[in-house]
Amino acid sequence: MKLFTRSVLGIIILILCACAPSRTAQPVMPDHELQWPALPMEPKIQWIKEIRNYQDMGLNQGFWKRVWGFIAGENATDIVKPYGIYSDDTQRLFVVDVGAGIVHLFDSATGRYSAIEGDGIAFKTPIGITGDNNGAIFITDSGEGQIYRYKTAEETLQKLTPFKLQRPTGIAYNKINRLLYVSDTAAHQVIAIDLEGKERFRFGGRGTGPGQFNYPTDLTVDAAGRIIVTDALNARIQTFSPDGRQLGSFGKAGDTVGNFAKPKGVAVDSDGHIYVCDALFDSVQIFDADGKLLLYFGESGGKPGQFWMPSGIHIDGNDYVYVADTYNKRLQVFRYLK
Repeated sequence: MKLFTRSVLGIIILILCACAPSRTAQPVMPDHELQWPALPMEPKIQWIKEIRNYQDMGLNQGFWKRVWGFIAGENATDIVKPYGIYSDDTQRLFVVDVGAGIVHLFDSATGRYSAIEGDGIAFKTPIGITGDNNGAIFITDSGEGQIYRYKTAEETLQKLTPFKLQRPTGIAYNKINRLLYVSDTAAHQVIAIDLEGKERFRFGGRGTGPGQFNYPTDLTVDAAGRIIVTDALNARIQTFSPDGRQLGSFGKAGDTVGNFAKPKGVAVDSDGHIYVCDALFDSVQIFDADGKLLLYFGESGGKPGQFWMPSGIHIDGNDYVYVADTYNKRLQVFRYLK
C-alpha cells in the first residue's frame, strides 16, 4: 500500500513538472520610466509594476493546491475582476476579486499564494476589505449583506455581525477608536461597528445636503481618524469626524479634471493627500485635505499607467499606491514620492 501511494505521488509530481501550464499573460513593462508629472518637473507619482497573479509577485502556490488544480482542471489564481485591496504590516497583500468570488492572499514574507475561504462560506459579491493590523481581516459581501472576519493565524473565516446590511461595500478600520466603518450603499448610510460585530452608531441618509448621501461606495480613514467617504451619485467626497459629524466636502459632477464623473475608490497617503479613482475618467485624482486638486495620473487603455475602470485603491504605510484596474484584470502599483 505504501509503495502504491508513493508511486501515485511520484506520478503526480512528474505530471505537474512536465505539464505545468505556461503563463498566459506576461507582465507588461513600459519602455521608459513612468512618472507624474512628467519631466522636467519634479515627479510625485512613480509607476512600479502590475500584478495579475501570484507569479507576478514572485510567489509559489501550495503543492496540494497545484495537485487539485491539475486534477480538477481549475486555475483560480489569476485576478479576474479586482476591487478591494488591503496590505498589512507583515508583507501580506489581499485582493478582493469580484469576478472570481474569492479573496487572493499574496504573502511575500512566506513566498506563498492562497485564497481565503471558510467552511460552509462562499462569497457571493465580495467588495471591500480592511484589517486591524492585529491579524484580523474584514471583508464585505454586498450580495449577502454580510461582513466577514478572517483570522490569519487560525485561517478561519466567520460572519462578524449577527445582522445583515442592505448592501455593504467600502470598509475601513479606525485605529484611534478601534471601530470599523462600513458604507451601506443601498441604505445611504455609514455604519460604525466594533470588532466584536456590535453596531455602535450610524450616520447619513439619502439626500444632497451636508452629511447626506446618494449611494456612498468606498471610504477610508486618515491618520487623524477622520472618515472620508465617496458620495458617488452626489459626485463628491465628504469628510466626517469619528463620531459621524460632517466636517466638509468637495467635488461636483463634471467632465473636466477636478470634477467627478463616476468616483469610486478613495485612499489617503502619509501626507494626508486624498486619492480618488474615477471609473469614467480612467484616472486617479489627488487632492489636498481641503479639496484642492494637486495632480492626476492615468488615462484610458491597457498599457502601464493606463486604466480600464479603476475601482478600488489602497495606500500602504510606505506610500505604495495599489489601484484595482478592474477591466484590465490587474493591479497596478505606484508610489508617492515624498
